[in-house]
Amino acid sequence: MPEGYILILGGEFSLRERVFAGALRASGGMRIITMAKNRTNSVIKFFDGYLSGDVADAQQVLNRVVEHEKETGETPVAVIPMNDFTVRASALLTEHYHLYGNDTKVIERCRNKYLMKKILKEAGLPVPEFAEFQKLDELKKHISNIGLPVVIKPSEMAGSLGVIKISREEDIESAFSQCVKDVISLNGEAHAPEDLFLVEEYINSIQEVSVEVINQGDYHEILAVTDKYLGDEPHFVEIGHSMPSVYSDDHELRNIAIRACGALGIKFGIAHFEARITPEGHVKIIEVGARTGGDTIMDLIERTYGINPYELHVSSHLNKLSTDSFILSPKGLSAVAFIKAKEGIIEKVILPSSLPEYITNMQVTAKPLDISHPLVSWKTREGSIEFFWKNRKPEKNFREHVNITKQYSESLFTFKQ
Repeated sequence: MPEGYILILGGEFSLRERVFAGALRASGGMRIITMAKNRTNSVIKFFDGYLSGDVADAQQVLNRVVEHEKETGETPVAVIPMNDFTVRASALLTEHYHLYGNDTKVIERCRNKYLMKKILKEAGLPVPEFAEFQKLDELKKHISNIGLPVVIKPSEMAGSLGVIKISREEDIESAFSQCVKDVISLNGEAHAPEDLFLVEEYINSIQEVSVEVINQGDYHEILAVTDKYLGDEPHFVEIGHSMPSVYSDDHELRNIAIRACGALGIKFGIAHFEARITPEGHVKIIEVGARTGGDTIMDLIERTYGINPYELHVSSHLNKLSTDSFILSPKGLSAVAFIKAKEGIIEKVILPSSLPEYITNMQVTAKPLDISHPLVSWKTREGSIEFFWKNRKPEKNFREHVNITKQYSESLFTFKQ
């Protein structure tokens, strides 16, 4: 077995389970270790080792890995970030141990949404009009310049938390109050600023998409394009995805995604690019993350194209990624939709006795006595259903996965009266 170990940060999070297989393949059998706050997470038993720590606290992660080095003599060969909350820790470890990976400057450009938009705009890339603010009076001033409707969001959060559309002047104060409340609800768990916000022009769109880009040095290659499905405004919660996208062959979209990664200096691993397609067919960038896509997007890639993208993500952090062009042919249509129970106290969870073949996986995360809240972020969903239709092509206005999941959502739960 090769010496050293690969540290996966965020591998214990739900819907990222396939990273272990990808890391084993990429490393040729190295030990794969993860980190979590405690041992109650069932996923950690699939890894070769476990370190106790808060993956969102970069300094704590570094301290814990250094302690492990003193105890065992082991040092990481690569540190792999899996979501927005782990990229800072990954970059800090990468610099400390002189590993391959995106450095702290790159991560700051990607985590600070204002700085990100500023850099992308200076690079001549299409972004909405935007401004940074901290206080209500600053927000009102920026809105008077940008014009309604606008979208406000925390500067460094993720998963649509605190992202709110404002359409009327009389809603500005209540929307900002809700945005602040959403940030505070995490009780500091994100280890991110709680007093910095972004306001930007609302982009009317016919489709929101994400693009997964694999990077190594100056090499940037598109892996997949995903159609995204959102819940009701004023929030922007993702309720589903499908792949391939109807925009998979859009040259402008693909070119902008690659240029955005270059502008931000992303040189290692998979980057997650999000954009809106306007009714006129133009692309407007929402954001770019120096991390893999969440919400099973990586699983959709594997199901659709037959490659484990985590293997590529880890290979890049080992500086072993093949820079030959990818020729990926879809094997069918993959999709995921998220279970949303009606509001109330869940009494029972009633799982179906069987599932049709086109449903590849169902995960119900809600338990009896859980309270189902309105859909305002990823935290208020109750599970997911994954789909695959062999040899099926992408379709405009496709919502079959969302509609089927809505039907299951209505039958999976009973509620206390």
